[in-house]
Amino acid sequence: MGMDSQGFTLIELLIAVAIIAVLAGIAYPDYTSHMKKVYRVEIVALLTDQAQHLERFYTRNGTFIDASVSEGNDRYRITAALNPQDFQLVATPGVRSVMTGDPCGDFSLASTGARTNPGAAPEMSRKLCWGQ
Repeated sequence: MGMDSQGFTLIELLIAVAIIAVLAGIAYPDYTSHMKKVYRVEIVALLTDQAQHLERFYTRNGTFIDASVSEGNDRYRITAALNPQDFQLVATPGVRSVMTGDPCGDFSLASTGARTNPGAAPEMSRKLCWGQ
């Protein structure tokens, strides 16, 4: 009578775990890179919405002073420089957020429509980072 083995040997389990680890090591960086792109698109949309809100405020009040501006979200903080005739909104990666240390730096939107990415790494263009 022969012995029938059932189940997996330790070597088979280790090989399966190693394959899963290699696949995860390849997929995870791509996933995080994609999610960072999504978060950048999200903050650009929020800044654009805030700029429209500020323009409506200006139409009613003749100034940008005292207009309310969103503080941002979990990944970016928004700061606003509000002057009587113009404004500038800047989205900065939040402290200890997933976007901290992002090579795209900040995103700035001015009342003139000018869009910049201050603090970005030299190889990171505004279009590459922000799609703008």
